[in-house]
Amino acid sequence: MASAKHFHIDEVAPAVWAEFLSNAVGATIFSDADWVQDAALASGGTPRLLGAWDGDHLVAGVAGVVSGSGWRQRFSTPALLPHTGFLFRPPTTNRPAHVESERSGATAALISHLQADYTRTHLTHGPALADTREFLWAGWDVLPRYTYRIDLPEDRTTVWDGFERRTRTAVRKAEKEGYRVEATTDVAELRRLYDQVFGGESAAPVPGAILQRLVQLALDAGRTEGWRCLAPGGETACVVFFVPDGDRLYAWVAGADSAYRESGATSLLYWEVLEQTTSTQFDFVGANLASIAFFKRGFGGVLVPYFATEGFGHTLLRTVVRLRRALRGVSS
Repeated sequence: MASAKHFHIDEVAPAVWAEFLSNAVGATIFSDADWVQDAALASGGTPRLLGAWDGDHLVAGVAGVVSGSGWRQRFSTPALLPHTGFLFRPPTTNRPAHVESERSGATAALISHLQADYTRTHLTHGPALADTREFLWAGWDVLPRYTYRIDLPEDRTTVWDGFERRTRTAVRKAEKEGYRVEATTDVAELRRLYDQVFGGESAAPVPGAILQRLVQLALDAGRTEGWRCLAPGGETACVVFFVPDGDRLYAWVAGADSAYRESGATSLLYWEVLEQTTSTQFDFVGANLASIAFFKRGFGGVLVPYFATEGFGHTLLRTVVRLRRALRGVSS
């Protein structure tokens, strides 16, 4: 059985990482070295590709951004890059216990390295990572997250029929009132509407400046496509940027004008994208707030869990963070 001591942790060259990523379990386009590099540029951090090696064989890996310095140094899944976290090579045997042993040992080795090097580590894993016991055993916080995924058969009528009635009603309302969907490359508009959703940049989970820089970099590289829904008067009611990843399309980042909240514009935008995309699966990327989950559930997707994990290099810091969370929960 493979233990953590069986593996050594080292940097992974971008070319080696690309080869590993091509068939790694849990891999998505957001783990790509270019995406991580751009996320680091946008946030001012340093990209790092880290691997667990069995001799010359890369068994597991994680991509992240390093920020801060000294006792504040942090390793984390880059802002706005969903479903990254730990990745594993495909099984080399049909024996489940052997596969579990290898992945558990590699996970434990990576966890130990991250705890030794960083004061705080926060990772958002893809849905393929189902076994979080090594994180729990290491004293990390393991937080469940959820997204919705929709299969997109060639006949999209079945997708429409899977919508809840309220969502179909919202789409028809927007169509009837003259709302229309068009392509956009206006990243500044996205930032304005993104900030508006959260009541200003200071309240947004990701600073608008970081969002704007990263989306612009992705747009310049041809990695994302934007769509907006215009009100009858020409004003932009909402905007969403999507990321294609092979047969899957991700709803990446979005913004909306609160004045058009009841217009059905956002539902219309998503429906038109779902209707015309050549992708065969759609991922809403997240459904973790009650209001957002309610909206996305209306499109009839399958609820898919994934995990965020957070570890600390110092017990005292972990205690302080947990206490702050508890106090926020009481005050809310």
